[in-house]
Amino acid sequence: MNAVDIRKVLMVQAIEESDEGELLVTAGDKREAATLAGAPLSRRGDESERDHFLVTRAESLISRILTRHPDASPWLESNPTTHFGLITFVLAVVAAIAGFLTNELGPEKRINILSFPLLGIILWSLLVYLRELVGIFPGRNAGKGIGRTGWLGGLLHLRSAPTNPAENGETTKASLISGARYQFENRWQRLYSPVTFARVKATLHATAFILAASAIGGMYLKGLANEYRAVWESTFFTDSAHLRPFLQLVLGPAVSLSGGTLPGLAELDAIHWQAGKGEISGENAARWIHWYALTIGLFVLIPRALLTVFWHVRSIRLGAKLPFLEISHRYFERLLATSTGTAHRVHVVPYAFEPDSGGKRSLIKRLEDQFGQSLDVTWETAITFGDEEDFSFPMLESEGELLLLFNFGSTPEVETHLAVYRTLSERASHPLRYVLLDATAFDRKSTSFAEADERREGRENAWKKLFQGEAVSLIIFPDASSRKSSSSS
Repeated sequence: MNAVDIRKVLMVQAIEESDEGELLVTAGDKREAATLAGAPLSRRGDESERDHFLVTRAESLISRILTRHPDASPWLESNPTTHFGLITFVLAVVAAIAGFLTNELGPEKRINILSFPLLGIILWSLLVYLRELVGIFPGRNAGKGIGRTGWLGGLLHLRSAPTNPAENGETTKASLISGARYQFENRWQRLYSPVTFARVKATLHATAFILAASAIGGMYLKGLANEYRAVWESTFFTDSAHLRPFLQLVLGPAVSLSGGTLPGLAELDAIHWQAGKGEISGENAARWIHWYALTIGLFVLIPRALLTVFWHVRSIRLGAKLPFLEISHRYFERLLATSTGTAHRVHVVPYAFEPDSGGKRSLIKRLEDQFGQSLDVTWETAITFGDEEDFSFPMLESEGELLLLFNFGSTPEVETHLAVYRTLSERASHPLRYVLLDATAFDRKSTSFAEADERREGRENAWKKLFQGEAVSLIIFPDASSRKSSSSS
């Protein structure tokens, strides 16, 4: 699956997770899109079947959204286009010009063999290689995932971080689209940043290659029309005996490769420039230019070319294997399980209240932990107060788990809560194994009270007492530990 297809899948994921009330896409839209994409899928389907399903389903839902909400088209129809080609071209031109101009051989046509501009390029490149080696062996930072890209990755994140949409307290279609876009852009940046990082690294290494190659080319081009003389002078090297080991270290490999020999002490003394002690003509600089060119080739051009290829190939491989399923494991697991028929079907029947979107998400997570598998959840119409013994639901005879949902903050009563439970138990084709208690609103209201824990414990005991004679388990969400963790953070 390519980056464009993955973007479509993650866009739809962000919309579905933001659109709890199904204002943008209805349950019917989702079913039709899944059918069009090939549902039900085979339980042992391969990766290509899965990817085809996800992309086709996403395209179908995006098409429906664009038809109803054309204002969303700038986002939903956007592609991950970048200007890397143009940026690389501009950097290449700048590097070529800069490399040529760095060949400051001087108006006197005299070259100091210790002050070659190329020497700075070599030293800088060696520092870069050291940093690359540190990146290969990250030590204590190992295992932090694909998104770990160091300071350059942080710079990219800072440049492309999305802006949080304004929160006005209203749940409108426009605000849902805005919120979904914000969620998607955060996720996409986190997912795609390793690819961008690798491409930037490849571009930087290619630019350094062109800079060094251009400097060598400019050096030879100027040497064709002018004769440059090689001399040396230094503040720190006072005689040839100290200078020669340094030259052997820097130019030794190139000298050996060219088949030549490094000048001896007498030859170095002959080209030692000493101001005020007579004119030193030096020697023809050709061999020194050749040696520096070979040194640049060995320590700059070859390594930079290899690193350019390495990071370019890495960017392609990372882009071809984006781990998008890890972005929201529960969402994709639930979606695929539902499409293959392996999801556990449950019907949630609220009584005398409607849970908010946060409560629904919390409930689904809690139930998936409870059952140890993905769920195909259907939210039924709430039973109204006063109809505890006078209601009917088509789903009473359908397949799947039937779950009764109460507001934890309500006072448990035999005439209402227990009555509706017993009525459902009598009419349902399957026993009611669980009663759900949504404590989201209760915890939100009592969080500022000093005796919040005692209040919650007291209400929980009241519910347990109400159902102590029934063969049913109570599931309270969020549980006490989740509530304490949330309040402390």
